[in-house]
Amino acid sequence: MKKVKVVAFTLALTFVLLAFTAQPVAAANRYESLRTYMNSSYDAVRGGYSNPNDGVTRIDPTYGAITIMNEVGTLDNRPPPVALADVVEFITTHQWSTGDEDEEPRFGGFSDYLLGPVTNIVNYHGLVAWQLLKAQSNVPGVADHDINATAQLLWINKTVTDSGGYAESRDAIDDGAGPDLISTAYALASIRIIDTMYQLENAWDWLLNETATVEWIESCYDGEAYKMTPDTHLPSVTATAAAAIAYRALDPLAAIPHSATLNAWLQARQILENEDPEFVGGFEEGNGTEVPSLTSTYYALTALEILATVSTINVTAAESFLLNCQAENGSFANAPGFAAGTLVFSGYVCEIFGIAEFDGAQEILSGSLFPYSPGATGFEWRTYVIIGIIVVAAVLAVLAVRAD
Repeated sequence: MKKVKVVAFTLALTFVLLAFTAQPVAAANRYESLRTYMNSSYDAVRGGYSNPNDGVTRIDPTYGAITIMNEVGTLDNRPPPVALADVVEFITTHQWSTGDEDEEPRFGGFSDYLLGPVTNIVNYHGLVAWQLLKAQSNVPGVADHDINATAQLLWINKTVTDSGGYAESRDAIDDGAGPDLISTAYALASIRIIDTMYQLENAWDWLLNETATVEWIESCYDGEAYKMTPDTHLPSVTATAAAAIAYRALDPLAAIPHSATLNAWLQARQILENEDPEFVGGFEEGNGTEVPSLTSTYYALTALEILATVSTINVTAAESFLLNCQAENGSFANAPGFAAGTLVFSGYVCEIFGIAEFDGAQEILSGSLFPYSPGATGFEWRTYVIIGIIVVAAVLAVLAVRAD
């Protein structure tokens, strides 16, 4: 019997030691999951990023990735997370430089992908990424590339209409489209970036008629907030934010018109009661639309930051909603519950977390577990294996004692 006891105790001790060496894999935090997704979207050959299941390197996801790196602080790392000179070169290759500058409607602007369309929002995204990257001029190779700032201004001016507002693109105007507030905002914000980076261009001299532009913006005002166009039925969060962005671009030091009214209207768009708790804290797009989205929340908070009134809303609830928008693949989607998001949405989230009233993108994303990570709930297959091993060891120990 003593031999049985020795063998049983030996096996029991072996199983217990095995249990302690087979610890579950630590659950990833939200930032680690986003970083993994971002890395998987990078094309080291082309120097740009792509969308999920796309494979085409584009300006938009590249802007999202660079924004993320800037907000979490890794863009300043040495060595940087990616070859920044390659990304800079990637952006330069997406500025249209072929064809006649007067006849080619895309000449001078950034296309989302090679030979793709050029729009004011994509062009702005390209300029933002360009500005962030060129600030890293101490990285070898970054200073070796440049864009044609004059051609940029030429393209932006192709999108202005006789009303003073800007349309989505020159192609859109040729197809009969009129101006809209979001395109106007990003056109003016693009001029502001060019004026900041290339002062010799005298970028604001390219603004054909500032009075007409301001009058057109005001024609979109509807008593409480702004509409996307004068003919749009109702005001929206995105249009209201666009107006604030446009006025800030025209004069960063000037007060935004109707600021108190805009703040009250935007504040009322935050949803603080919803049958689905994951949606609580987000912003609806318009009065009574009720369903929050990441897009509306991003624009609402962008406008409130410009108005210096972010503190008037429930910041904790807004943060919770944005975190709930993280998708299963680690990126952020336009609403909770999606399997996949995009780098643009992820960049929006990190940008919002960089607002002073929040704690910063790195701290917020690193401070909580990724809900879809194995082990995030504390129970995954390794947990069950360890429990089984301990049970077997306990049974053997009891049998050994009885066998003595």
